[in-house]
Amino acid sequence: MKQAIITGVAVWCLLTVSGCHYYEEYRVLKSTADIQDERAEFLKAYRLCLAKYQDEPPKAKEMCAPYTQSLREIEVKQQHGR
Repeated sequence: MKQAIITGVAVWCLLTVSGCHYYEEYRVLKSTADIQDERAEFLKAYRLCLAKYQDEPPKAKEMCAPYTQSLREIEVKQQHGR
């Protein structure tokens, strides 16, 4: 009986440890996907901003600069994640 309990606990420990590995992998994949989604949203907003001010390039540069900065920050985040 004790042998069965010890074996059960050992199997449970092994499954728990391997589950942790998969959870870590999931977190990395989820973070990468979140960053890509954020980047896609900023690119869409940046394109809309450029389209809005297409006839006024100096104003476009001024008004769309925050999107450019945010996209650069996202690139830095993505590079640090690698």
